[in-house]
Order: sequence, then C-alpha cells, then structure tokens
Amino acid sequence: MNELSARCIMNHKVEISIIIPAFNEEKTISECLKRTLSYCLDKHSDFEITIAEDGSDDNTVKIIEDFTQKDERIKLISIKERLGKGGAIANAMLTAKKKYVAFMDADLSADPFEFQRLFEEITNFDIVIGSRLLRGNLSSVKRPAYRTLFSYLYSMLFRFLFKIPIHDPQCGFKLFRQEVIPDLFMKIKTTRFAFDSEVVVNAYNIGLRIKEVPIIWRHEKASKISVITQIKEMGQDLLSVWYESYVLYQQNSGVYPEKKGSRKTRVLFWFLSLYKKSRD
Repeated sequence: MNELSARCIMNHKVEISIIIPAFNEEKTISECLKRTLSYCLDKHSDFEITIAEDGSDDNTVKIIEDFTQKDERIKLISIKERLGKGGAIANAMLTAKKKYVAFMDADLSADPFEFQRLFEEITNFDIVIGSRLLRGNLSSVKRPAYRTLFSYLYSMLFRFLFKIPIHDPQCGFKLFRQEVIPDLFMKIKTTRFAFDSEVVVNAYNIGLRIKEVPIIWRHEKASKISVITQIKEMGQDLLSVWYESYVLYQQNSGVYPEKKGSRKTRVLFWFLSLYKKSRD
C-alpha cells in the first residue's frame, strides 16, 4: 500500500456515505445513530448517514425522523412494502453520493469506528469487507457455539461453490468505492439474508479487487434473526446465486473453471431442481 495515500484516507477529509438497514429497530436505532454520528464527526468532514427503513411497524420511523430533523446529514429512505434487508440496502446504496460508501447493521454488532480498519486497505482495493472468521478478529463478546459453527459451515459451502477466497461473505460490514456501486447493486436479485454473498460473488465475477480484514465483532443478544430461518433461507438463496453465476459462466465469462458435466454440477443442479419443485 502507498503509505502516504493510506495516511490521507485515514485523516478527517474522506467522504463517506453510511447505509444502515432497519426493520423494527426501535430498541437499537437511537444508540446506533448516535454512535455512527459520533464516528463520522470524528473521522470525516463530509458524510451522510442513510437509514434504509424496510416497512417497520413499531416506532423505528418516528425515532429516525427525530434525528433527521436535527441533522440534515442523517437521511431516511422509508419503504412501505418490505423489500427484505438486501433489497433495502441495494436501494439505498444507489442513492449514495460520497466517494466511499459503506453499510453496517443497526444492532452495532460492529462499531462504526471499525470502518477505520477497512479504510487502511481501501487504497489498493475496490471493496473491503469485515470478517468475523479471519485470524486476528477480536470479538468482544463470545458468540454462541451454534452461530460460530453455522458461520464456518456456511463459509466452507460458499468457497466450495464459488471458489472465491473469502471466509466471511455474510458479514454485514462492507466498504466500497463509489464508482463500483452501480454495476454491483443494480443487478442484485437476492433480497434476503444471502444478499451479502451475492454482492461478493458479483464483485468477483466482474473482476473487482476485494480485501477481507478482521474486525472486532460482538454477538448481539437482541438479534431478531432466528438461526433456523437463516439456515433455511441462506441455503435456498445461495443455491440460487450459484445457479445464476453458473449460467453466467456458461453464457459469457468463464469465471468458474468447472466442466459442464462435472459431478458437483450435476448434484447441485439436482438439489436446485428439488428446491424449485418444492416452491411450485
């Protein structure tokens, strides 16, 4: 890395847009916005914070509106009919105006000050993603064993399917250069939990430079996401992402060096056909 460039990025003059998806986050969104605003005021002179609100039916919108009235740099994009987390983020990412664009979770599982770790690497990359699984992560609260196991199994499946050397594609803590946003987020098809994985796959397909760095992560006990729901929906969505990517390979780019009739391909298409039949 160019040390001078990295030092310039780490100072207070860097532009940033931060996207925060929110669905029924009345218990967490106030603290999240206070912390994110504190980070931006400390590290960035030019910023915007956009909450991608996805059809909440609690007091989330009212709390956010109180913040937007006090600071015009805090913005609300509210959707009446739910798009899902991925759809809400993708929609908001396309409105971002700053040189660097990031997204993070509303439960503060990763503190916004962790973005500084990502900025240390962005000089030579198009996307830098946080990782809970790389050696060097310093999780401040021990995650439940079942979630850790699920994360590792998902990571193994992801790398098996896509041959992409990323360990934690699902971490909802990512930083992008503004110029790559349209190509990535206008083509997103997965709006549920595997959205993060599709972003990584699409980025890899079009040749973007991706860097994964360890971050401090804490398990948020108040998380509304059931691990059973995650397993079911991520599995379904990941197979769909794989299918789309494989078809893309057959038609165009040749990203994945799999033989058309390989055993893995036949087995995966068989599982995918069973899944599609179950949905009909």
